[in-house]
Amino acid sequence: MCGLPYLILMTSCSQDAYQALRDYLNGLLNPSLADQALADVPAALRPGLETFMTGKTEYQDEAGRRMIYAADLAAWAADLIYGAGLTAPLPLATVDVAALRAATLRHAA
Repeated sequence: MCGLPYLILMTSCSQDAYQALRDYLNGLLNPSLADQALADVPAALRPGLETFMTGKTEYQDEAGRRMIYAADLAAWAADLIYGAGLTAPLPLATVDVAALRAATLRHAA
């Protein structure tokens, strides 16, 4: 099969997870997005964002939560979508689709 593209079969669950992940990351590219608490980033993506934020400015809100500037969130999302991608494989079976969709809806509001 040399020279032929690999065919990757996805289950409907993994397709849903992939689409929810893409929708969430694309939502972070919205220029009107507000700063966000690190704790509000879906758990599966938080370690990658923390690595990305090394050396970048963060601040704390009134409740003491670590806050990420919207511009840094957009840069991180762009890097995941168009650049380096994830630092480690993210098994789609571990993605919380409902949490990603809820986070995406919060951004759209």
